[in-house]
This record gives sequence, structure tokens and C-alpha cells, in this order.
Amino acid sequence: MEYIAHRGKTQKALENTLEAFEQAGQDNHFVGIECDIHSTLDGIFIVHHDDTMKQLDNKKIVELNFQEIKNIKLEGKYHIPLLEEFLDICKKYQKIPMIEIKNIADIEHLQQLITILELYQDIKPVIISFNMNYLKYLRTQTQFDMYFLTTEISEQNMYDCRVNEINFYINKESLNKETIKTLKSKGFKIGVFTVNETEIEKHAKNLEIDFLTTDTL
Repeated sequence: MEYIAHRGKTQKALENTLEAFEQAGQDNHFVGIECDIHSTLDGIFIVHHDDTMKQLDNKKIVELNFQEIKNIKLEGKYHIPLLEEFLDICKKYQKIPMIEIKNIADIEHLQQLITILELYQDIKPVIISFNMNYLKYLRTQTQFDMYFLTTEISEQNMYDCRVNEINFYINKESLNKETIKTLKSKGFKIGVFTVNETEIEKHAKNLEIDFLTTDTL
């Protein structure tokens, strides 16, 4: 089982910032680093968790141009990273970039995402999302590893993932022997999020989960 730093290493830095990613990169415990991305109205990918910018009257990121966002400082000091800046840190430390697609202003922006990721193929980017439609679209365009983030293991989800060659990233509450046995029998790789409890970590190891995303372990 391999460990992924959830939004970077966040004990001493704000999540989804270059500082958090640098700290995760320097930690040999982690094989990869996870981040959240949105595309702006003009097709620039930024790293940020929330759908809105509270500094701009809670406007949605997908309705803003990058020029409106680029000078914002989170907590008065943290720069909002571009996707490429995150990827550069992953490349520097040879970490797997695990990129969660949150919201896209235009489906065609996913083509730009592929173009960016193809420049970093040597570090094997992984794309994850709760939005199956994003993953389905991307699968028609690229062979990057993909995982469907979900809290529900249904027949429909398993069918969609199987025909589109997408794996599963499940919530820790779904981590039971029968579910994992079913997914493994169908050939899926499995990740689990977000695990900060040692007992659940041990359980995941026993079930031979592939990836575990954590804040603190």
C-alpha cells in the first residue's frame, strides 16, 4: 500500500499551496501528492479546493478569469498555485501527481489539461474525480491512469468504470472486505480517502489497498 499526501503535507502549511507540496515532496513516506484543480473562465487550471473565491464575493472560480485571481494571497501570504507549479514540484521530487478535477468552466478545457499532463508523463500523473462525465470524456482522449472518487459502489458505477478503464477511489466508510473482494475480482485498482486513523490504516493494509490518501499518517 502506498501513501498519498492529501493536498500536500499540511501540518505546517496551508493545504493546496506550494509550501504544502514542497513539504510533502521532501517526505519519503509519500509516493504521491494530491491536489484539487478548477479551470477558470479563460481556461487556466488553478489549484484550490473550494468552488468559490471568498476574497471575490464568493464568485465561482469557473466564472472568473485568471487575471482576477492571480494576485490573491490566502491567509495573507499563500499564493494560489497553477497546476504546472504543482506538477513541477512533483517532478522535482519524483512524486506521483494525483490530480482531483473539481469543476471545469468548459468541457473543452479538458483538452488543455491533457496537453499539460503530457509534458509530465515521466512522473505518471493520475487523474481522479467525483464527476464520471469528466473521466469518461478524458478516457476518449488519453490513457492516463484514472480513478473514480465515490462514496457508493453500485452496479452502474462498476459498469462505467469497467468499460472506460477507470479504477476506484473509495471513502473509508466503504472499506469492507466484501466490497474490496468484489472490486478486486473485477480487476480494479483501489484507493481509499481520507484516512487519518491507524486502525483504518491497518485495515486497509490487510485488504491490500493500492493507495491511501492521508493528512496525518
